[in-house]
Amino acid sequence: MKKYIDAHCHLFDEKLPDNIGAIVNATRPSEWGGVIAQANKNINVWAAIGVHPWFVADLVAGWDEKLQDLLIQNPEIMVGEIGLDKHKPDMDLQIDVFSRQLEIAAELGRGVHVHCVGAWDKMFAVLKKSKSKQPPFMLFHRFSGNAGDVARLCADYNAYFSFMNARNVVADVASNRILIETDSNNPTGIVRVAEQFAAICPNCDCYENTIRMLKNG
Repeated sequence: MKKYIDAHCHLFDEKLPDNIGAIVNATRPSEWGGVIAQANKNINVWAAIGVHPWFVADLVAGWDEKLQDLLIQNPEIMVGEIGLDKHKPDMDLQIDVFSRQLEIAAELGRGVHVHCVGAWDKMFAVLKKSKSKQPPFMLFHRFSGNAGDVARLCADYNAYFSFMNARNVVADVASNRILIETDSNNPTGIVRVAEQFAAICPNCDCYENTIRMLKNG
């Protein structure tokens, strides 16, 4: 039976078929416990917890300590979904929260799932400041950058890129750096995405790419 992994999704207590795995991302503290519990009870689920840029204004003092404590208690968990979004307010706060989460991920050796919409200059500025201490890998989900962004990220960081649609794949992304995702709560939607990729990118083994990222960065 063919196997699939949804590299970035938001499933909550959904039952997965045996041949489908999922990296489930939380977007705010209220979701962290549920995502962790889901991963603990399902061998095919990996968890990432973090604060999405859409929700930074809702944070209360001590959020970063709680995040750090949960990551220490759960050594297999990644950090995500984190990042920057120019279409949302509080960019300065977004940058502060994103920077702090990158710092925690690097300190604890956790990979990160990054959301970046229209804020690549600011993204690179944050990454440059933290370049001396990096997470083991960074997955840029639903990647919307250009070939130049790919070159910069691959030159300086252990970067992977996930897509929902094969037509959106940037030509300069190496086939061993491409993952597939649904960014949804549909437990079987990744099958359709994989079939589309197989037709357009036949040399890309997205399942093996995801396994390698999870094991080794």
